[in-house]
Amino acid sequence: MAKPIAVAILGAGTDGTELLTTLLNVPGIEILAIADRDPSSPGFEIAAAAGILTTTDPVRLPLLCRADVILDTSGDPQMVGPIQRNRSLRPKLLDRPANRLTQRVLTQYRRGQAQMLQAERMTVMGNLLASAAHELNNPLLVVTGYAALAGSHLRAGALEDVRNDVSRMAEAADRLRALTARFLQFGRPAPKGTTLCDVNACVRDVKRMLEHDLQRLDIHLVTAMASVLPPVLADPQVLEEVLVNLVTNAREAITSSRQGYVITCDTMLGAGDDDEDGPGEGRPYVQIRVRDDGPGIPLVHLPRIFEPLFTTKSPGPNTGMGLAICYGTITALSGTITCESKPEQGTLFTIRLPLAGDETE
Repeated sequence: MAKPIAVAILGAGTDGTELLTTLLNVPGIEILAIADRDPSSPGFEIAAAAGILTTTDPVRLPLLCRADVILDTSGDPQMVGPIQRNRSLRPKLLDRPANRLTQRVLTQYRRGQAQMLQAERMTVMGNLLASAAHELNNPLLVVTGYAALAGSHLRAGALEDVRNDVSRMAEAADRLRALTARFLQFGRPAPKGTTLCDVNACVRDVKRMLEHDLQRLDIHLVTAMASVLPPVLADPQVLEEVLVNLVTNAREAITSSRQGYVITCDTMLGAGDDDEDGPGEGRPYVQIRVRDDGPGIPLVHLPRIFEPLFTTKSPGPNTGMGLAICYGTITALSGTITCESKPEQGTLFTIRLPLAGDETE
């Protein structure tokens, strides 16, 4: 992986704050420090929350960090002057007009990325429509079937049978309501808050959502869940989106290659001892694995598998943002997601999340 570009910012006022918040969302950039003579500058509060060094003495900025680039948003000669006079630092300095241009480019990048993320969400929703239709059709058939029976029993005067028929119709209606709520929630923007999340329950819900459609394609979704798992701190809806994305990718790989017919999703509790891929050194975690026996991913593509816009699929509606969304979501939950694959031997995605109350700060 390429080394991130180390950046320092001069000026923590309005322009500096806007640049800081923009750069915080750009991958491949590490902000080391921000300087401003005014201690009440709004950028200082954001920088402190993000763990970025702050100083009210711009002259000390080069001493606090070894930045590749120094971005001036202040236009203040008293802050810029000492750096301009330093021959070793002068080539690293970008002045205010250059930073405005950079900021405009980054703003457009961020808007475009947000649009592509939404497009990917809609693509996933489209993949769920067939499954939703089947899921909703089954309880509807129950309702119409028992409605017909209730009519026959009513005409025959069998009131006890009518009560049973109505009870079965009510159960089917409750199932319809639950299914509708689940699919509606899936399409809404994910709330920012997190709650105690039962990972096994998420796996079961995803299986219920996708199983019918997978069976229609002669693909078996097999689950193997730990009997007892501690909760993790995550929004269940968001975690389900990640799992749906991974299972959908596996389904597409199997159907496009006509190789394989099993997708496995299992859960377990990991101890975290000496585990480099765990969410925290020595900390226990909940692990979710999604494995398929499809064609696998070419080794040359594995290092880029979580990159935005990168896709191994044929040209079409795919935006190449699905796995990037998964990576960003799991990382935001202080977890890790990794991919292992070999050609003709299937693909394995492993998610590891810290236990609730044990998140990495």
